[in-house]
Amino acid sequence: MTLGIEVRNLAEISDYLNKLPDKTFDEAKKVFQEAVLDADKEVKLRFSSKIIHSRTGTLRRSLRTSLTGSSLRNLRASFFSSANVAGVPVKYAPLQEFGGVIKAINKYSGVPGGPYLNIPTKSNLTPAGVMKKSAKELFNAGAHIHKSKAGNWGVFIGDKMMMVLKKKVVVPARLGMIDAADDQIPTILSKLIVLIGED
Repeated sequence: MTLGIEVRNLAEISDYLNKLPDKTFDEAKKVFQEAVLDADKEVKLRFSSKIIHSRTGTLRRSLRTSLTGSSLRNLRASFFSSANVAGVPVKYAPLQEFGGVIKAINKYSGVPGGPYLNIPTKSNLTPAGVMKKSAKELFNAGAHIHKSKAGNWGVFIGDKMMMVLKKKVVVPARLGMIDAADDQIPTILSKLIVLIGED
């Protein structure tokens, strides 16, 4: 599942598009193009301002814009996250946009209190926050599971916790695609008003 944000069927915008003469199609198209590019830029700034911690950059690179339509009646500007980037699937845009809870399903069921999710600790992350070794790689390297002094179950190499086991992870809504698209509506309307020649 990927996420798409599209400004369409909005009463005010549709009303103004219906008032425009056909010869203004190119100008209206430019208004929509600028709006969707500005929405894209607004969301991408969230990555550089650390609102969203980008580990691999895949989600940021998945963000796309498109402009379709051959007339004022079918002009559409879309802002979306593509299904994959260079062959890497991108499935988590809706989770980042709306937030949610990821719950353990069937992993580590044999550990007391299981199942659990395994979350890499700082010891198992690069400076960019990318996981160094998967659970499988850790276990192949001799990792074991036991409880830490703080009372958390974890995956250890020697006495170093490489992954902490958690029942769930809460992901806040932080991508902001819908807000960025909504922010463009007043700009679109004001520019369409100019094209019509209304005060």
